[in-house]
Amino acid sequence: MTWCEIWWNLAINLVAGVIIFLAGFFWPRIPKSIKMYRLKKFFGNSVLTERFAIVYGTLQDPRPRFDPAGKPLVRFRKEFKDGKIADIVGPFENIVGECEIRATGYLAQNIGKVREQTISILSDIKAYDDINSSFIAIGSPSSNDISGFIMREIANQFYNFTQVGNQVFIEAIMDKKRYLGFQPPAYKDCAVLMRIRNDRFPEHFLFVCAGLGEWGSSGASWFLATHWENLYKEFKNDNFALILEIDVRSDTSTKRIASLRKSSAERVR
Repeated sequence: MTWCEIWWNLAINLVAGVIIFLAGFFWPRIPKSIKMYRLKKFFGNSVLTERFAIVYGTLQDPRPRFDPAGKPLVRFRKEFKDGKIADIVGPFENIVGECEIRATGYLAQNIGKVREQTISILSDIKAYDDINSSFIAIGSPSSNDISGFIMREIANQFYNFTQVGNQVFIEAIMDKKRYLGFQPPAYKDCAVLMRIRNDRFPEHFLFVCAGLGEWGSSGASWFLATHWENLYKEFKNDNFALILEIDVRSDTSTKRIASLRKSSAERVR
């Protein structure tokens, strides 16, 4: 074997070794990179920044806080597993429902493990300070001001929450089809999962996870947190909205029963 052949074989082996090393180094990172790309495309580039937030609705307790003598009134009760009961006068500030906590947990866990950063979690009151952001609003317009803001946007050509007498339902904007929850024999909750582009700041998206009841809101949030990659593959950058059906007390029972989409190139279908 000549020196030329020796150096040539050495170069081939060296290049092959480098290729194998680089493949071993980058291969485990490729799936994560693909998922990160899809995350940014579906939730918007701001999903990796501080301009992305989960927004929960706040409630106020209208009951008097003090009796005529100035003594704090008991307004809440805590029942412990051992049977002990504690009467509590507070909280005095805004109150958050358990469904918002469940919903926030689903979203923060599933999105957070891809972006590897903590996610901003804001009240609807605080979120209004700066709408130059991407939001996921949890709850219907009756409990979340940001949900109401999003659903009043002109880009929402899909669904609204409507009330006639004592009946509250979800209504399609185009054909007025109604979706009622808690109807016999199953008494299931019903929810909207919607994404539209933020018209004021087009680099951002606005999401709503809103049920007629609390299990609808948390079920829609679970569905978004669990199935966002499939929704990305289906809808890409289009505005869209789903109607979901949820068994009460079972977020994981959530299933899709209707959908609409809208892009610049097609009408709502």
